[in-house]
Amino acid sequence: MSVAQLPPVDCAARRDPGMAGGRRRSVLAGAITLLLSAQFCLGATDAPFLREGRAGFVVSHIEYGLTTAEAEAGACPSGLSLNIEEIFALTPQGKRLPQESDAAYAERLKVGGRAYSLAPNGQNLCMNPEAGGPDPHFRTVQAGPLKAFGIDLDGGPGPGTCAHDEFTGMNGEPGIDNQFYRVFGCSRSYRSGGVSNSYAIEMLTGAWGILLTLSGVDDIHNDDSVDVGFFANADPIQLSPGRDPLPYATYLPDPDPGFQSTAHGRIEDGVLTTEPTDVRFHNVTNSMYTVRALRDARLRLTLSENGTMEGYMSGYTPVEALYDTSIGFRNGLTGKGELAPLALRAGTANGAAYVLGYTCNGVYHGLYQYADGHPDPETGKCTSISTQYRIQAIPAFVVDGRQEQSGQGEDRHDP
Repeated sequence: MSVAQLPPVDCAARRDPGMAGGRRRSVLAGAITLLLSAQFCLGATDAPFLREGRAGFVVSHIEYGLTTAEAEAGACPSGLSLNIEEIFALTPQGKRLPQESDAAYAERLKVGGRAYSLAPNGQNLCMNPEAGGPDPHFRTVQAGPLKAFGIDLDGGPGPGTCAHDEFTGMNGEPGIDNQFYRVFGCSRSYRSGGVSNSYAIEMLTGAWGILLTLSGVDDIHNDDSVDVGFFANADPIQLSPGRDPLPYATYLPDPDPGFQSTAHGRIEDGVLTTEPTDVRFHNVTNSMYTVRALRDARLRLTLSENGTMEGYMSGYTPVEALYDTSIGFRNGLTGKGELAPLALRAGTANGAAYVLGYTCNGVYHGLYQYADGHPDPETGKCTSISTQYRIQAIPAFVVDGRQEQSGQGEDRHDP
């Protein structure tokens, strides 16, 4: 389901606010809270999600900001990236033999392709991508001018960035910084409809989540000073029987300060924008726990009167963190916080590279080639890459277990 297809928020569909993180409130407290929230939803039609200048939200949809099927046509004039077996198939040894069966050829490609997953010193390239050189079969977006989703992060290349070609926004706006798309846009799984943009499935299964809060809001249409909170979610996302995220569910933020941050923002003509801040969120792949990090992150979200926010969460992802989270899984942890077995980490990385159509060293060197943020003070080479997320957030009660963080104002603490 795309962002545009997600259903609008309806106050009548809110979750029973008498429940929080699976812990039942008293029947009386829950009933009072329901009456108060219902009265508020009916009486404050301009902003049913806002109370005393505060509101909470849960991210209900998230995907990489890439481009559209129409816009990506011609973006890869040299073709798409290849996996190790496809590379081997281009060699004389990899050509299919006369009378060779499908099964025999597939097995020979599998065996022959393994050489392209190893560095000259024999190291696994997914675990040690720096041990191999750039992959000439890894393709990146070259053609231009092109359109991509996102916002202008740097106001034009300047201090704190490295020179790079910018994209045009979907509505024709200039200066879109989206080097993530430039690196991955010629890998088939990151094309329109590609499976690499389905990582939010884990979010909907309850593995992780993202919470946002607003405070100091005087006017949801125009307000020159608001405060925004970013939190990793400590509770599974609450879903309807149709498996759509429920509005007005109750959530606890992760108590770890490393997964909490704040930013100053403003609302102009119904669009919320924030100043940069560093944020970190959880990520789960193949039962391994990693962290999504975004430096100088900022929001640009259109705020509707029913409380749905839709737009971009954008910033710069450290190259090493991006590689470890999405490609190599070198620091993947078990549920107990221990380093996952090497076989699981390496198997996941190599398997993903084969299925999704790239090589690990190709991605790694491509990320550094096109990195455009946070230059190393000694080398001058950039260490992070502009990344755009398209998100939607819906109203939620966000509490910290001790005192209200956001929501509709009533006391919502455990007895």
